[in-house]
Amino acid sequence: VRVPRFWEWDFVVQERPGALGSGVIVHPRGYVVTNAHVINQAAQISVKLTGLGREDEIAAGLVAVDLEHDLALLKMEGDGPYPAAAFGRVDDRMVGETVIAMGNPFGLGRTVTVGVLSAVDRDIQIRDQLFEGLLQTDAAVNQGNSGGALLNILGEWIGVNSAIYSLSGGSDGISFAIPVDTVRGFLVEAMRPRRILQRWLGIEFAETPAGEVVVGKVYPVGPGASAGVPAGARVVGPDGRPARDLVALTFEVLDAAAAGRYALRIAGDDGIRTVELPFEELPTARLGWTRLGLRSVEVTPQITERTGYREGAGVLVTEVRPDGPAARLGFQPNDLLIALGDHRVRTQEDLLVLLEEMRAGDPVDVHVMRPARTVRGTRLEHWKARLVAD
Repeated sequence: VRVPRFWEWDFVVQERPGALGSGVIVHPRGYVVTNAHVINQAAQISVKLTGLGREDEIAAGLVAVDLEHDLALLKMEGDGPYPAAAFGRVDDRMVGETVIAMGNPFGLGRTVTVGVLSAVDRDIQIRDQLFEGLLQTDAAVNQGNSGGALLNILGEWIGVNSAIYSLSGGSDGISFAIPVDTVRGFLVEAMRPRRILQRWLGIEFAETPAGEVVVGKVYPVGPGASAGVPAGARVVGPDGRPARDLVALTFEVLDAAAAGRYALRIAGDDGIRTVELPFEELPTARLGWTRLGLRSVEVTPQITERTGYREGAGVLVTEVRPDGPAARLGFQPNDLLIALGDHRVRTQEDLLVLLEEMRAGDPVDVHVMRPARTVRGTRLEHWKARLVAD
């Protein structure tokens, strides 16, 4: 990863410009998890595979970033298949157990170090950001290890090596890793088909406190609603048992997108049934065009790099219909729609929920951010106007 500037944390030594970080392959199609600070403002990203009988260096693109938890998801070019890490459990961690750190310290290549799990649920302050629930270990971790895997004695992935506490600049026996349960939550959101492929099933999955996967939400407009999928229905695996791994289900849905349909197995009072759901385009495009007179997309890392808008801040306007409601207010491509009325708009799904309730002639206050050039550079202006839907 070539990084044009030095990312420096107060007491944490991280990657220098042009240095290499580490990563973990999480899906056979070439999806890789690493630290956000490893690829921060990277001019070029590539992944070098070692230990597979080859030393390939493969170009990769940035799919998603979670700055709050210092995580990033990359996609290598080509579809593999690549060997993926086995996820470990989060409910059996024990202080004192043996852990294994894998990575690329100082660019030396594949390196393994061993230590013990020194503490769990460790909170550390890095500049103005608090990172919570980290794993602490005494396994040797150095520059270049960031983003690499922390494994248990069974070789299962339990964390992402992320930071060290050091007075010497090297390993002083205190390092921190992001637990794999935090990574799971990141992957479930980052690898939704609507985000990767701009298509959806019109439903969202969730986990119950008991660990079962259920249909958490059914959108009023979409394949799920059309097929009569009930919210709260328990999802069943191919073996007829309740599904208990939301990440595995997310991968399964994404893999099915190539075929254009997903066979959803749900359990109800009448037994187990299979519902064939087609992948469809988000209806936000149609409703946004007819009612607001605009088209929009979610902010991706690529859009962030081009516009400066951060992910989750709003939806980016890509096209404005002449003589439509948005055009009459002066909307322009590259405006960022951040709210309708009192409701924040962070994703296309947020916008869809609001558009479904809107009727022709309804007035609504729209909140927009727009770059404005000044003598000192570019700054974002916030403006609000009253829009009347078509």
